[in-house]
Parts: sequence; C-alpha cells; structure tokens
Amino acid sequence: MLRNYLVIAWRNIRKNKLFSSINIIGLALSMACCLAIALYVFTELNHDSFHKNKELIYRITEKQNQAGTLYNTAMTPGPLSEALRKDFPEIVSTIRFGRWGGVLKNGANTFEESEMLYTENSLFSMFDFKVILGNPSKALSSPDEIVITESIAEKFFGKDWRNNSAILGQIFQLNKTHNFKLAAVIEDVPELSSINFRVLLPIQHYFNTDEWSYKWGSNNFHTYIQVKAGTDIAALGKKIEKQLIKYNPKTDDLLFLQPLSKQYLYSDFAFNTDWGKRSDIKYITIFSWVGLLLLVIACVNFINLSTARSIKRSLEVGVRKVTGASRKQLIVQFLTESVLLAVFSGVIGVIVLQLLKPFIKELTGVSIDAGLNTWYVFPVFAIITILLGTLAGLYPAFILSAFNPIKVFRNAHVKLSGKGFRKTLVVLQFVISIALITSTFFMYRQLKYVQHRDLGFDKEQLLTVRLGGELKTQSSLFKKEVDELSYVQASSVATITMVNVDNSGSLEWEGMKPDDNFLITQANIDPSFIPTLKLQLMSGSNFSAQKANDTVNYILNESAVKRMGYSLESAIGKSVNFWGAKGRVIGVVKDFNYKPLKAAIDPFIFRYQPEDRYFNLFVKTVPGKTQEAITQLEKIYKKYEADYPFQFSFVNEEINRLYLEDKRSMNIIFLFACLTIFVGCLGLFGLTVFATDLRIKEIGIRKVLGADIFSLLKLISVDFISLIFLASFLAIPIAWMATSKWLEEYVYRISIDWWVFVVAAILTMLIAFVTICIHALKVAMGNPIDSLRSE
Repeated sequence: MLRNYLVIAWRNIRKNKLFSSINIIGLALSMACCLAIALYVFTELNHDSFHKNKELIYRITEKQNQAGTLYNTAMTPGPLSEALRKDFPEIVSTIRFGRWGGVLKNGANTFEESEMLYTENSLFSMFDFKVILGNPSKALSSPDEIVITESIAEKFFGKDWRNNSAILGQIFQLNKTHNFKLAAVIEDVPELSSINFRVLLPIQHYFNTDEWSYKWGSNNFHTYIQVKAGTDIAALGKKIEKQLIKYNPKTDDLLFLQPLSKQYLYSDFAFNTDWGKRSDIKYITIFSWVGLLLLVIACVNFINLSTARSIKRSLEVGVRKVTGASRKQLIVQFLTESVLLAVFSGVIGVIVLQLLKPFIKELTGVSIDAGLNTWYVFPVFAIITILLGTLAGLYPAFILSAFNPIKVFRNAHVKLSGKGFRKTLVVLQFVISIALITSTFFMYRQLKYVQHRDLGFDKEQLLTVRLGGELKTQSSLFKKEVDELSYVQASSVATITMVNVDNSGSLEWEGMKPDDNFLITQANIDPSFIPTLKLQLMSGSNFSAQKANDTVNYILNESAVKRMGYSLESAIGKSVNFWGAKGRVIGVVKDFNYKPLKAAIDPFIFRYQPEDRYFNLFVKTVPGKTQEAITQLEKIYKKYEADYPFQFSFVNEEINRLYLEDKRSMNIIFLFACLTIFVGCLGLFGLTVFATDLRIKEIGIRKVLGADIFSLLKLISVDFISLIFLASFLAIPIAWMATSKWLEEYVYRISIDWWVFVVAAILTMLIAFVTICIHALKVAMGNPIDSLRSE
C-alpha cells in the first residue's frame, strides 16, 4: 500500500513540474536556512557544555555602588577566593583568573602572546581542559611554572613535540624579566569554551610581584567556585551576597552568582571587566524568530499553492471517490505527496547548507561544524522534515479530499474553497518580509550613523602603534624620531587607544560632598595628545613639557566638570586627588566618545606623568602617504625593540569593529529579508499562474471585446497588490516596535523616519508586481482564440 502511495505521489510531482519546483525550491531554501540557524543556536547554547561539572560551577560577579549608581562587574578582589572556600562548606573548590600578556622566549624562539591567564592548580580539577604532557595534580603549584597549549608547543618545539617528553622543564622567559619552567602541555581550548587562553602562569607569581593585587580594595580577578551536588544555590547566593562587607567594612558592594552555563550569552558588565569569547542571547532570539518566520512563509506557500491548485485536481478526486477511494485514503495520498516534497526539499537543503558552510562562518563568526558532527542532528532533522511535510499538507489534504464527486461531474468548475484563508496567508507572508526589510534598513542607517558621527576627535589618518618591551619607558626617544619623519604630521604617546577605554578610578575634589565619589576614566598622555587628536579645549590650557608642575595637574572633560558641580570656567584651578596624587585642574576639553555609542559619555581625566610607562603611540599620517609612513615607523621601532613585533592598527577600523556583532546581525537579517521576499514571490508567482488559469476564458473574451494589455494586467494583479498594500499597513507598527527596541541600546541614535516604511512598502509592491507580471503578461498577450477554443 505504501509503495502504491509513493508511486502515485511521484507521478503527481513529475506531472506538475511548476507546482513541485516552486514548493521544493521554497522549502529547500527555507529548510537550509532554518537548519543553519538551528545549528548556530545549538552551537551558541552549548558553550562550556564539555565540562562535566558545568552545572556545579559558578562565577562570582560584583555589583559596585558608585555614589548611588550601580555597576555590574566581573572583577573581584584577590583574597575573595580563599575567603569563600574557608567560610562556606558548600564550596568544594575555587579558582581565580588574572589577565596578562607579553613576550615568551625559549632558546632562540621568541613570540608575543596576548592570551595569557594567571591561575592556579584547581583549574585541572574544576574544568575539563585535557593535559597531554605533565602532571595535572601538580602543575602551577609552584610560582615558577608555566603551562602552554599544544599550538604554542608547536610554535616553540615543532610539529613533533609530542614525541619529546624532554620539553617538560624547559625554561621560558617572560618579558625579559621572569623565568618559568614548563610544567605541562594541554590541548588547545575547545571552540565551545567561554574561557580562552593559550598560556597559563601561576597566580602566586602575580601576588609575589604585585602586593596590591592581594588586597580587598583591588578588583583584578575573575573568581569561580564549584559547589557540592544538591546545594541550594538560591540560599548560598543570599549568604554570599554581603561577603565583601565582612572583610571590607568600608564597601557596600554586593556579590552574585553567575552559572557557568550563562556566562557566554548573559554577560553584560561595565567597563569591559569581562574577557574571553562572549555573545549575546538577543542574537539567539532574533535569529531563531527569523528562521521560524522563514519556515512559516515556506509552509504558507505550500498550503496556498496546494489549496489554489485544488480545482485542477477536482476531477481526479471525483474519479477516485467514484472508484471506491475513501476520504481517509485520499488524505493519506495527499499527505504522502506533501511529505515526499518535504523530503526532497530537506535533502537539497542539506546539500545547500554544506556548500554554504564557509559563508556562514564568515557571516556569523561561528562555525556550525560542532552541530553537524553531533550524531543526533540529522535523525532529528529527518523527523522534523517529515513532520513539516505532514503539517504543511494537512490543510490541503482535507480540502482536496472533501470534494463532492457529484458536483465535480455536474459542473465544469468547482468553487475554490479557502479563498479568504489563502489571502490571509499571503498577507502574513508579506507582513513578515516587509517588517524584516524595514528593520534591516534602519539597522543599516544606524550603523552608518555611528561610523560617520563626530566622536569629538579626529580619527582619520590616525593609527596607533603598540609599544612593546623597553619602548614603554623609552617612548619619548621613539616619538622624537617619529616626529621627524616626512610622512608623519604629528604624534603622541598615551596609555589608551581611544577605542572602548575602561581604565578608571575614584576621584576626590575640592568642595566634594561626603560619600559623593564616582568612577572616572583616566589616561596618561603627553602635551601633544590634544593637538594630535584635535580635541577641543573649552577652557584653561593644555599640559606643557616646560612646566614642571603640570606633571601633578589634570585636564577633565565636560562630563567630569558637570558631575563635580563646576562650570567650565570655575573648574580651573580647583584641587583634585586622583589615585593618591594631588594636583589642580588646568583645563577642560569638550566631551568626546571613547566608548561605543551604546554608552553615554562618562567623566574622564587626563594626567601627564612622563615617568610612568606609555603603551601606545598615536601617529597622524600625511593623507595618501600612510603606507610609506608605516614602513618608516617599523624601521625606527625595530631599532629600539627587536624582540617585540611591530603592531599597529587604524583607529577608525578599530572603532568600526566595536559594532561587528550588530553588522553581522544586520547582514543576516537582510539576507533573510531577501529570502522571505524571494520565497514569498515564488508563492505569489504560483498563485498568479493558477489565478490566470481559472480566468483564461474571461481574459480571452475581454481581449476579443477590445481590452488592452494594461487593463488585463490590472485585472489580474489588483487583488494581489491590494493584499501587499494591506501587508504593508500591518507591517509598519511591527517594524516600528522592533526597530525602536533595537535602537534603545544606543545612546546616540537615528530617528525613525516615516518615509523608510513607505520606501520599503513600495519596493516590496514593485517586486511583487514584477513577479505577477512575469506570467500575467504572457497570458494577456496570448492569442484569445487559443483560450476560447472548445475543450
């Protein structure tokens, strides 16, 4: 019986090539995209799932109170880890991570590595990072040990390092100052890890070289705990909440527990205190809805075309019923056709997905290989495909099987049922399409806005050179030679990059009210910084190398002055105390953006302390001569520092990178908007074919009576265009709400202009009209004799 159903289904699919092609193409594209999204979501949701104790591991986060303003931070004090382990029996293990970077040297090999973490031996018992060489029970127990990943081992010891256990104990020199012996080599951190590193250093070495880091007032570490199975997490979290106050009565900061499973997607902390690979749950939500909507559109197409085509199959149904077929058998037959179409679409969709894997990686930044390599993915996809075919075919099957054979044979035409339902589905399709394309357009305008907005400083032709090794303390000599280069307009040294600056501290000032402290972002600059970046001085004066007392003075931005309760003029000369260094305000600069435009401009303080280290050199190049300037810079750099590689970046490119996730979201939503319109137009084309077939004789008669092509096109398209117009009207409030919600993330944002909705609606209607005309024009220009000839 099943074989008979399949044979007949295959014959009908081959017989109705246009109908079958439209459905298979639409479903295949939709299923490929939905599978890609499902695998993307699967990958994102499964970060850190390879740790067997993942449900028992929590990160300690902190909520800081700064003069009544609460800031969430991922950083915690050094002593917290041991205090928690001592005070709470529910905690079986703790671990700290401190971020670091520098140049590693072993023998003749020297490499700079930025992904370094200071940590401790409990890493190997709490997490599942696999050890290849070495003893995991002892590694990092001594302050002079180092652990590296397999990729670092290959860089230093070659591809055959696994066969050479003698590499254990090898000496690595860090930043020309400290020696460590190799204690272990571990596998590269899995792609689905939110904790990322390539080199591990003993945290005891950190404490030995920086005593401040082990005080309760310093927040330099990420702290994790592992609890006993069955622990009441809510109760533990309540007890831990005020633990900082116990050891530091001056603070009112609170502690909270963040599950490891939530770390990758739910980390939104102030001042960039988080590190490692992170994403955002909002992208999962957006892409899931977009994928679901695309699949809905494909199913709507299937239902629409099947019900519209029912009149063409009315005679077939009548004959089958007269020859003894029951309604149940007809339903099974039509569902078999539907499932077979879905299976074909699914197979094609998987092939398309495999071909598009590199494109998906480039578009989203996420590899879906982890999902594809999971054994149950394809069985689940096969089941979903069959269910999809069944669900999409249910309504058409019941409509087709309900024809009365007597009415079929009495009349040449059977009234087409479900017309209102089909119109509703067409409207739904284009509501989704128009809402997506409108939202994408607003995203594009916002991202263009942030790229071209005046940030308060000149970012064009501006690059930063990282100062490595000895150059941090010899920056003035390096800068002096750079200023003499023919392709350099100006240069300046600073501790910041002007891209997402987050180094802050507390400020005290003359006239300050009790407990009115707040966090202020800081940078150590030289006197040429303000003119090089073209910051606008609103009052007072710039730093001067000729004024010795300027090394204990400060320049503030407008927001800092306002927060302190001063005017631009009255702030000049006021006494301030920052990081224990007392001085006076000598200048105020106009506010400038040093964080993404999702954040407001906060108070900022500049200091001029040339005896401290500088980390970056800003270089303003001559227009059109940037490459020549870079070549000159590299030569001078290597003269001063041979071990550290010459690294530079363009400030405008780094700023644009801040919006990479939003750009990816925009590209993906735009892609899906195009796909929804394409799939919707496929269905619209199919409906046009069936609508014109039903009215073929009417069109012939109208042509004989003198109707022109334009009036015939209007006759065929008016119903469909009116539906698109209705869809546009319904899509506008949906797109407006979605866009408003997204724009709320930006402090500086575009306005939502009404004309964008009109343009999107007109564009969609034009695309729909062209789709309709592809077939309607052919019918309208046909010979009426052919359509009126007796059957």
